[in-house]
Amino acid sequence: MALPQMPQDPASGAARTAQTALEMAHEGGFDVRALGATATERGAKADPLAYLQSIGLQVDVTPASGKNRRELRFTQHGIHYTLLDTGTQGVTEWEHAHGRYYDILFDAELEAFEPDIVFTYGGLPGDLRRHKRAHLKGARIAFCVFNMGYLQPGFFDPIDSVLTPSEFLAERYRDQIGMKSTPLPTPLDLEDVLAPERDPIFITMVNPSIEKGLFFFVRLAEEIGKRYPEIAILAIESRGTAGMVLDAGLMGGFDLRRHEGVMIAGAVPKPRDIFTNARALLVPSVWEEPSGRVVAEALVNGVPPLVSNRGGLAESCNGAGFVLPLPPDLTTATRRPVDASAVEPWVEVIAKIAFDEPFYADAVEKTGLAARMYSREELSRRYVDYFIKTLEIPKR
Repeated sequence: MALPQMPQDPASGAARTAQTALEMAHEGGFDVRALGATATERGAKADPLAYLQSIGLQVDVTPASGKNRRELRFTQHGIHYTLLDTGTQGVTEWEHAHGRYYDILFDAELEAFEPDIVFTYGGLPGDLRRHKRAHLKGARIAFCVFNMGYLQPGFFDPIDSVLTPSEFLAERYRDQIGMKSTPLPTPLDLEDVLAPERDPIFITMVNPSIEKGLFFFVRLAEEIGKRYPEIAILAIESRGTAGMVLDAGLMGGFDLRRHEGVMIAGAVPKPRDIFTNARALLVPSVWEEPSGRVVAEALVNGVPPLVSNRGGLAESCNGAGFVLPLPPDLTTATRRPVDASAVEPWVEVIAKIAFDEPFYADAVEKTGLAARMYSREELSRRYVDYFIKTLEIPKR
């Protein structure tokens, strides 16, 4: 597996999905290795070495020299990882300064490991050049698509097989550019996802960024804070930060700091930390989410999700939770909070979740049924089958 970011990136559902798929391949008998960069999608950049150590990994460090950048090496769940330290540059920014060093590591893996499959994503020029070099070494390219950034005719011509995380996204690519893929539900690592203890308190939102519904969330928090101050609302930082939340509220003429029940917490090291105290999960995404990894994580924790009626979020809920409307004119270009009337359906459900115990118990029960779609045993079989079928594709 070759990724343009840290596979353990806590802010990236795409990276963690690819990593878990790789672990399933390993469990299914494949010999696997992984190469990545230290770039993450976190809004606040943390030291990658400190982060990896904080999640219990023993990391060997190769210091930077005149010919090399710093490299981090470790083993996790039986898989050897090599990460190139790309400094503070973002996932799509480091190629110019660090691409040559990443290429050296990539070519070394091709030479020593001789992979039959390179599992990857990314569409920058450096990524495309590496695809070609992998083909020259006899590898097949298995490409995972987690967004709509590749809807260009011809992009997938050099790709041997494509994995998508939902029927919604598979259909979008098939309809627009005729690309066929294998849609599989999001794989989860329960060790990272399942909270060992639960004390359901907060109505929780993760990553209050613009595309995730920042300007909807702040109005929702304002209305809950005014009408139901006893309901605790929590936003957990990722790309979206506390400053963004407060500024967004001020753009609407209100200060969320006056509500004691509205809180903001820093990014967490593992997804399971999100759900320890979550009573319900808010996912008011404005853009068309291809799927909802955080929704799947909520379901396996018995946390009912409240999601927008856009993209593949309803599919990820698998019949549980609540699919609720956003105003049609709310887009990623919106820069002010929505009107109070737009959040009314969400306020109504949140109030029932907070105060109506039979209603809440029924919602929790439905999460258990829906979570069966994410069974590790069943999904492992399907992901391994995908990789086996990729192996059956003739080499180019």
